[in-house]
Amino acid sequence: MRVLIVDDHPNTATMLARAVAQLGKQVEARSATSGREALKVADDFAADLLITDMIMPEMNGLELAEKLQNHPGGRPAHVILITAYDVPGLKETARRAKVDEILLKPVRPERICQIVENLLGEWNRSRPAAAQQAAGRPHRILVADDRPDNVTLLSRYLENEGYEYIAAADGVEALEQARRSHPDLVLLDVNMPKKDGFAVLEEMRADADLRHIPVIILTAARIDPSDVQAGFHLGADDYVTKPFDRRELMARIRTKLRVKESSDHARSHRHFDRARPHRNASRQRPQPGRPETGRRGGLLPGFSKQFAARLPRLRGTPGPRAVQGFSGKGQPLERRVY
Repeated sequence: MRVLIVDDHPNTATMLARAVAQLGKQVEARSATSGREALKVADDFAADLLITDMIMPEMNGLELAEKLQNHPGGRPAHVILITAYDVPGLKETARRAKVDEILLKPVRPERICQIVENLLGEWNRSRPAAAQQAAGRPHRILVADDRPDNVTLLSRYLENEGYEYIAAADGVEALEQARRSHPDLVLLDVNMPKKDGFAVLEEMRADADLRHIPVIILTAARIDPSDVQAGFHLGADDYVTKPFDRRELMARIRTKLRVKESSDHARSHRHFDRARPHRNASRQRPQPGRPETGRRGGLLPGFSKQFAARLPRLRGTPGPRAVQGFSGKGQPLERRVY
């Protein structure tokens, strides 16, 4: 978990970041002393948790939270606002800015650490891929995007959830990686060099070895509805808009992987049933010395022609049948075959 702590008092920001970083290897903390500095830090450090002071020069905590919601590095999954005054309307304004929690000063470092520990515990409990990794091979996901910062952000999200990832920087490389690695899911950007995402998707759906792989299209926040329709028409399984919300993206990935597992299970059973010989196949084989006809009345190999004259009486009667022989009175001993 990446934690960004913002406070215009340098000692406070540094002290809180140092205390949070001591929670373990799963936590990485950085500090900033202003909103502008925090935005610069977010370029290379996409925070999962933002802890920010409310009153700061140039940019207050609410303005910083709103700007990070649309930051190309990715929006924080959880935002905590620290303030000295519970002014009227603050809660509603904070809710619109996607603030999850408001803390009133004074706030002791122990309380901040406890909040981070609780969030980290919830995060770990919501990682189904970790259990799968312990039981066997983790899911492998192909990230196809020509922007390195998007690949870095997505790869970090996937690794935190226990997934493996493969990266591709253009459409041609995406198809090569898909055919080589057979990923469990593809995160596919639309605007890529050499081949765009729609061309890649069309080729994947035309390839018998790749058509079953779920594809989630990564798209800009403002996309033409006709592009959405075109993507679904070509076989896209879902759309995710940039900037990414980590919780939403991971939920969509988990859903598509569950559907794929069920589909793979059903497909393997159908293949097994086709390959398995029918248990009644031995009963349908001609027995030596016992005349029998096929379903359409033709004599099977090895049958005497003398029976052919007696068979026409069976034609035109309901139900396909196969004659096994005749009684002593010349009546056919028949067996219906359905």
